[in-house]
Amino acid sequence: MYRAIIVDDESKICQLIRCLGDWEKLGIEIIDVCQDGEAALEGIVKHKPDIVLTDIRMPVYDGLEIIQQVRKLQMDTVFIVISGYKQFEYARQALQYGVVDFLVKPINKEDLNIALQKAIGDLVDQKNVQNVNEILYSKEIQEKEALLSRLTSETDLENSGNKEKVKVGQLFKKDIFQAVIIKTNKKELNLASSKFSEDLLNYLRRTIITGEAISVAKDDGIYLLLNYQKGDEKAIKSELYNILKHMGRGREIYGLFETTIGVGVPVNHIEDMKNSIQTAKTAWQNRVLFASKEYLEYDKLNICTEGRSVFWEEKEWMDFQTALESCNQTVIRELLGRMEAGINREKQLYLTGFFNHVKRIVASVEKLVAENKTLVGTKRIEQIMEEFRCGDTISDIFLHMNLYISKTLQAYYDRKNAMKKQPIIKAEEYISQNYMQDISLEDMAQLVGLSGAYFSKLFKSVEGMNYIDYLTQVRLDHSKKLLITTNMSIKSIAATVGYLDEKYFRKLFKKVVGIKPSEYRKLH
Repeated sequence: MYRAIIVDDESKICQLIRCLGDWEKLGIEIIDVCQDGEAALEGIVKHKPDIVLTDIRMPVYDGLEIIQQVRKLQMDTVFIVISGYKQFEYARQALQYGVVDFLVKPINKEDLNIALQKAIGDLVDQKNVQNVNEILYSKEIQEKEALLSRLTSETDLENSGNKEKVKVGQLFKKDIFQAVIIKTNKKELNLASSKFSEDLLNYLRRTIITGEAISVAKDDGIYLLLNYQKGDEKAIKSELYNILKHMGRGREIYGLFETTIGVGVPVNHIEDMKNSIQTAKTAWQNRVLFASKEYLEYDKLNICTEGRSVFWEEKEWMDFQTALESCNQTVIRELLGRMEAGINREKQLYLTGFFNHVKRIVASVEKLVAENKTLVGTKRIEQIMEEFRCGDTISDIFLHMNLYISKTLQAYYDRKNAMKKQPIIKAEEYISQNYMQDISLEDMAQLVGLSGAYFSKLFKSVEGMNYIDYLTQVRLDHSKKLLITTNMSIKSIAATVGYLDEKYFRKLFKKVVGIKPSEYRKLH
């Protein structure tokens, strides 16, 4: 349904237009009738009609002034101008403002409805153009977001063909490009799939209005590609600080967290955005070295760009590997404590080198606990490293490392024990069903797929007794039940539990239980 306003200082003309128009047939609703220019302008701004029919000459504002004011407001309203013969030149001037038609008084039904049909046609054309523009704009935004996503995923434009470079260059209009990363010290909030990231993306798209800002959510935070012109720096910074204030209010919903905005170096070509992205990430990461962590510009920080990447000597690495394999967490904590003390003595820490060293430690742990040593997942390692990178201080990072190693080794130790127990569990299940049979240690070892010597050693380590002692215990436990619950002879009971020699059974029973089978029956 289209909405229309009629504007004429003569009430009879307004009434005539109401009567002559095929409003219902054309799908038009008259929402207001005004008899002076001031009321008309207020009504148009308030109701935002699709169609306005206005006279040229009226009190306060004439029709042309109304059209001018509405055009300044960039509204999509279409106008039909009503004119007397003497105002024909005014009508011609109105056409220059893009009115769809003008009607000469006295108005007739046919001319009015033809003009209304033109107005509807113009609205349809506008809508179609708007839809096309929205599709094109949406496609352009998608292309820009895909570009930013590729750049943040280590893809470089240098490897692209010239045609793609030209196409990428045409997407942007301003002179300066700059990367920004926004993330918290909580890994789970930074995930691209989190509600927190979704809310923040929506807020960013409403807040950053200077130049152009393309934003994408990755699992290590939200990245912004800013494209602006020289002189906009102060406005950009102000908008980024507004984002910090907004995120602070999010603690009521998402709990306690701290936010840091890392700002990369500005560059003049989109091809150089990799450098801006990397410096934004470096600025964010160096937050662990600064007391003030909210807003870090790479250019304003004294960041160490080279230095130590190894914080353990070869002997310490060997000690660490040995401690890992033996699950000796005391030695591991001591080695990590020694490393932390050494780092705290550094005058200027090369943070990239430090994290490379930490990554080597994580890779060693993951390789140890991996079921397939040749398939140590880089994705898993990066997820662990992201947890460490979210630490607020160097001390926090070492705390996270100790907890990670302790938890991982405990799980590994438990899994190894469970794996050791599997063949023993299988053997015990078989014994529980077949204890009356003649089951030698070698037979049982073969049944569970182990050598006799290893099975014997493993059985004793798991159960704390020899295999034969365990089998004897099971048989005697069953004989006790039969002595108490049946009137079977002792010879029959001995044969039932696996002893064909009654004398041997009696002697064994007394040795293990402490009394004769007959005495046991009487006591129970």
